[in-house]
Amino acid sequence: MAPIQTLIFLDLEATGLPFSQPKVTELCLLAIHRCALESPPTPRGPPPTVPPPPRVVDKLSLCVAPGKACNPAASEITGLNTDLLAAHGRQLFDTNLANMLQAFLQRQPQPWCLVAHNGDRYDFPLLQAELATLGLSSVLDDAFCVDSITALKALEQAGRPSEHGPRKSYSLGSIYTRLYGQEPPDSHTAEGDVLALLSICQWQPQALLRWVDVHAKPFSTVKPMYEVVPTLADSNPRPYTAVVPTSLRRVRDPNPNLRGGRQPNAPPAVQGPGAPPKDGLLVPLSLLAFLTLAIATLYGLSLATPGQ
Repeated sequence: MAPIQTLIFLDLEATGLPFSQPKVTELCLLAIHRCALESPPTPRGPPPTVPPPPRVVDKLSLCVAPGKACNPAASEITGLNTDLLAAHGRQLFDTNLANMLQAFLQRQPQPWCLVAHNGDRYDFPLLQAELATLGLSSVLDDAFCVDSITALKALEQAGRPSEHGPRKSYSLGSIYTRLYGQEPPDSHTAEGDVLALLSICQWQPQALLRWVDVHAKPFSTVKPMYEVVPTLADSNPRPYTAVVPTSLRRVRDPNPNLRGGRQPNAPPAVQGPGAPPKDGLLVPLSLLAFLTLAIATLYGLSLATPGQ
């Protein structure tokens, strides 16, 4: 695989945890070129100073109407709920949003790699579930993805292989505080978490890039968080055609030949045991009528003969 050219830091906020089949309420993507990590900006101040973000970034941040109620605990953490999003006229995760994601990626140099904290267990499967609901699972097939938890664990263990002690937390806030001695600002907003993720990925940027180049996996291998029924299973759905019984077709279309159509041959009628064939009666009846008419004519002529 060619070296990753664009890292796209991703965070999703949602209505709840996986067991509740969550829906996205907010998303943010922040794209940077790999050269921003190869030559990072110089921190201003003594360590541990949070490095400034690269000057050249592309960012997409959206709030989304989930179409279902938010879990109260999730609403308390994110500050978002269904009524609030509806009051602000936010729209559902729809085809337009999926196309927007694809267009955002297509503006970036390839290959692309999505980076999300706990992405393997949450952000990536949830995003796949939203796309699968639309029947658009292939929208991000050209992208790769990595979980920043896995990456940062690997980098920490490589830097201090013999270190033993209490088990560390690898939550986004814990890592940020461990590296920079302060809590991340704007936690549990999609944009705030993306900026915090970028900051911790700037800790060992060149080592991170090398790790991503080796371990990035295709986004297409991510399974949706839960089973969904696609609302657009066929991108070119066939028009609905009603099935009309044959008997009704004859009433509605008495002479299809006038429109260039052809009337299908009707199946032969099924006759019960002992039932006389209908066509076979026509000949005897016609002959009987002819004989009756002939006899009546001869009888009339005999009455009219003189001397009788």
